[in-house]
Amino acid sequence: MAALTRTGITYYLTTEKVNGKPVGIRITVQATVHKEHTFIKERVLDYTPSVKHRLLQHEQRHFDISEIFARLAARKLQILKLTQNYQKEIAHFVNEKFKAAEAYHHLYDSDTQNGEDFAAQDEWDDKIAARLMELDRYKKKVVVRRLGK
Repeated sequence: MAALTRTGITYYLTTEKVNGKPVGIRITVQATVHKEHTFIKERVLDYTPSVKHRLLQHEQRHFDISEIFARLAARKLQILKLTQNYQKEIAHFVNEKFKAAEAYHHLYDSDTQNGEDFAAQDEWDDKIAARLMELDRYKKKVVVRRLGK
């Protein structure tokens, strides 16, 4: 392994209260890179420019996959049925999206042989780019919901 990019999905929840009672929420979902678990080995510096570029592009797609799942989460959070236990429901939902993203990352690495199968990598590049475009309207990933209705 010449490089590793560890990504994830995080969210921030803000609750609006009136007289101590929750009346609205704002959920911000983000794709993240975990810097402490992301690296490129020093030997990569000796690679040809084209090989370095392909390696970095493969790693970029890992972030893009997390971005896809963050956008999917934001889309679904707009309509997800929430109860008075909304904090736990949102945490559970985002955790499920994270698990789905992890499975997708594994499939991506397996199909592309960690970026070494150039034809498969090109197919995945196109697939990921198309999915990001399909979900473009959710790229802000901020959901505002009223509660109690």
